[in-house]
Amino acid sequence: MDHRSELSDRKKQILKAIIDVHIRLGEPVGSKFLTQNEQIALSSATIRNEMAELEEMGYLEQPHTSAGRVPSRAGYRLYVDSLMNRYPVTARETEELNTLMRQKIDALDKMLEQAGKMVSLLTGYTSLTMTAGGAGGVVRRFDAVWLDDHSFILVMTMDGEAVQSKTVHTEHPVTHETLAKLCITLNDSITGITPEQINLPRMMAMEGAMGADAPLIAPVIKSVYEVIGSAGSGDLRFEGVNKMLQYPEFSDIDRIREMFDVLENKDGIMSVMTKAESDRVNVLIGGETTVREMANSTLVFRNLTENGRVVGAIGVIGPCRMDYSKVVTLLEAMSDRMTGMLDGGPPGLASGHPDDKETT
Repeated sequence: MDHRSELSDRKKQILKAIIDVHIRLGEPVGSKFLTQNEQIALSSATIRNEMAELEEMGYLEQPHTSAGRVPSRAGYRLYVDSLMNRYPVTARETEELNTLMRQKIDALDKMLEQAGKMVSLLTGYTSLTMTAGGAGGVVRRFDAVWLDDHSFILVMTMDGEAVQSKTVHTEHPVTHETLAKLCITLNDSITGITPEQINLPRMMAMEGAMGADAPLIAPVIKSVYEVIGSAGSGDLRFEGVNKMLQYPEFSDIDRIREMFDVLENKDGIMSVMTKAESDRVNVLIGGETTVREMANSTLVFRNLTENGRVVGAIGVIGPCRMDYSKVVTLLEAMSDRMTGMLDGGPPGLASGHPDDKETT
């Protein structure tokens, strides 16, 4: 039963204070501690009664070894949805975000790699970045960029206009004229078809069309297979995995083993992320995901779009006792800047929220 409508302003104030303190200190919070909060002008007895009712309503839990309370998953959910304050992005954090966006990074995967490292550094949690898979693994157009006499970049425009590239090295000499002929042959022969249709007779016909430059076909087809084979799956990358060991929630060997199982088996998290809403930060607490091993963890992420199409995502994974305000605000700032760059606009070098000020 949802008790949200039954919560008085006083209960919300107490619940918010408990969660703020627990996130910061990691310890159960008692009524005596809350009486020291200047914003809560209530007696210890009144606070105890309110805490008891919040526990009955499912927003707080009482560990067996303590008289204090800790938030339940429902408590965290309410906190994220309606109680937490906006995190004031510091001047240093804003400069770190802007520095990343000033870098000349043309490839999405490289941009995500650098962004993931920065998010992990700024939040103190393990970050994750996802690149979305291509649409069906079908190449719609081939182009090539000459590098030197024995190497070139094969550029493949996939369904949905996603672009993949592979550097091809060959013993056969390469000229600009050779690459022009190669692109004509590839575009005439293997665009718009599935991997199964790139068979030996088709390859032999392509070699015939290339004449003396037929030795280029084998390494090119190998590169095409590699791209088509991975285009539909996407990829998931983690940064700062060792940061999990800093939190007491993962000191239990069974819990940390569960988390490493999640990190090794990426399909579960990728399935959750690809099905999520793309226009906001998603916060999935504990059992709110379909990944069983994440019952004691939180996943926070936001999808990245390019001209309205989801091309990746960036987020963090950590304990339910997470600094949600900081994580959500920084992910919003990071993803807004990256989406601006992907859409070809300015990278959003703003100073953050108008009311933000540096904290110490």
